[in-house]
Amino acid sequence: MQILIVGMGLIGGSYCKAIHTYTEHKVYGCDIQQQVLEAALAEGTIDGIGNMTDGTYDMIILCLHQRIAINLIQNALPHIPKGTILVDTCGLKGRMVRDLTYRCTKLGIHYVGTHPMAGREKNGYFASIPDLFQGANLIVTPVDSTNEEALQTVKTLSRQMGFGQIVTATPMWHDNMIAYTSQLAHVVSSAYVKDFCMDDALSFSGGSFQDMTRVATMDESMWAALFLDNRDNLLYHLDLLIENLTDYRDALKQRDEDRLQYLIAEGRQIQEENVRKRSEMEE
Repeated sequence: MQILIVGMGLIGGSYCKAIHTYTEHKVYGCDIQQQVLEAALAEGTIDGIGNMTDGTYDMIILCLHQRIAINLIQNALPHIPKGTILVDTCGLKGRMVRDLTYRCTKLGIHYVGTHPMAGREKNGYFASIPDLFQGANLIVTPVDSTNEEALQTVKTLSRQMGFGQIVTATPMWHDNMIAYTSQLAHVVSSAYVKDFCMDDALSFSGGSFQDMTRVATMDESMWAALFLDNRDNLLYHLDLLIENLTDYRDALKQRDEDRLQYLIAEGRQIQEENVRKRSEMEE
């Protein structure tokens, strides 16, 4: 296939490198930063520079923030040939998938919503690596009118790139789960590091501290937009977390050791069940 990657940051750059390394497909890059395109060409990461409107691609993959991706797609749709597979890697799906599937289907374009569950602490093309997706989960969010052949083509490419489990979810359920598994963790990490003890934390920290603080280095402009775009789901899970934390705080205030043991045991049992299920999935 002739594949165009639009947006060559960490995810887009890694897509280019993975496709170029692990498949026989031709990959072309599109980015607003000329230095990124020049570097990708010099490194042999891409076979050429392209754009969404030149009409020569079997597949176009947008690796951009949701708001930017939607605008680009809407402007480019009249120029994309019938039969093209159009893919996004945005962190939210919701109405986006249903709206774009409807618009694309009317024009004979095959739209597939995806979300690669992979990342690094550093962002940008120069942090991208060909092995970023090795063993990672890929979420696909088809709806009733999603073209099945296009969906299978996307899955096949994803496996070639190194993705492990490919998970199917409705767009709405995807956004609810992302609020819980990703966005809530980022909120907690950002709030956790605001304790005055952070000044001396490195001298006292272990693995649990590193786990809690790692994602506090998130990009504020991107994540604030993601939080607001998924506001209702994130608020629900944040309120539930605050309610659960309040149980621990109240037990501490009341010096209720039995209650604390119960709360800790309850959490342990839930996590043990989660680990058991994960082991069964991996077998």
